[in-house]
Amino acid sequence: MKQWKPSRSTESRITNNNEIVRFMFEEMHKQRIHECDMSERVGFHRDTMRKWRTQHQPRICDLEACLDFLGYKLKVVKKGYGETYE
Repeated sequence: MKQWKPSRSTESRITNNNEIVRFMFEEMHKQRIHECDMSERVGFHRDTMRKWRTQHQPRICDLEACLDFLGYKLKVVKKGYGETYE
């Protein structure tokens, strides 16, 4: 497992405006999980996750796998009503 550097900042490094992708990278930072460790455990190439941070949008099934590893579940919620659909 890669050594964690506490001086790392997520704000300036995440240029993807998707709020779910932003949340995922911020949560990885909070849990001190590196992109290379996460990609290896979930089954992606590390460059794929790096591109999510800056250029590309991940597929929903890929996001679900990453969030599941972090201990979260992706849900669909109707705007303004708070009803959930799984």
